[in-house]
Amino acid sequence: MAGSTGPNIVEDGLVLALDAGNSKCFTSGNTICNNIITGGSVTGANGSPGSGAHTPSTSNFPTYNSTKGGVFDFAGGKGMNFEEDLGFTTTRTLIMWFYKNSSGTQYLSDARNNGGQWFLTNYQSHNINYTSALRYNFGGSYNASNSDFINKWHCMVVTSDNTESRLYLGGVEVDSYTSQTSIDEDFGKNFRIGTRYSTSAEWTGYFGPILAYNRVLTDTEILNYYNQTKSRFI
Repeated sequence: MAGSTGPNIVEDGLVLALDAGNSKCFTSGNTICNNIITGGSVTGANGSPGSGAHTPSTSNFPTYNSTKGGVFDFAGGKGMNFEEDLGFTTTRTLIMWFYKNSSGTQYLSDARNNGGQWFLTNYQSHNINYTSALRYNFGGSYNASNSDFINKWHCMVVTSDNTESRLYLGGVEVDSYTSQTSIDEDFGKNFRIGTRYSTSAEWTGYFGPILAYNRVLTDTEILNYYNQTKSRFI
């Protein structure tokens, strides 16, 4: 490993790394955390500030939970807001380990404050829906309370460039969409995790590591990441 993001994490192109199990990011009792790559602050989401100033809500920031080596606990509905400007890229990868413990419509992430995209659960008859292009149903047909989806840890990955976007589950591609340039990501300022850009439909389960790259990871890199981290969560 080169750096402090965690064991065997590929750091080429890495612009965002959050992990409650890493004390450089978060420890018990904190009401903010830090992007391990840049040191930028991540705070409790509040309101809908767009690209302007954000007023953090300490009560809306997830708490530390020691399960699985340390995770972000969104119990009761919480949301994260990125105070730094994470910028724009036309090639990118977003990785999330997550655990959803209720069947309602909840946000994995939302970058629409700056013209980016949303990543949502239980919406438009799909368990996973990244914009309207990438979709996935556990078991093949939609069931909001599917036991393969709820109350289990999952590793989801989204990649995108100007020709193709892909969705991965458990290190394996499950959906793709070609020529979808509109889902190239502008994270910008006030990028949200676990909540809508307007602070609603908040997450109620856990998040493990959250990583973002300014390049498309290869199939091999994605599978290697999953294999190297799955023993912590599964």
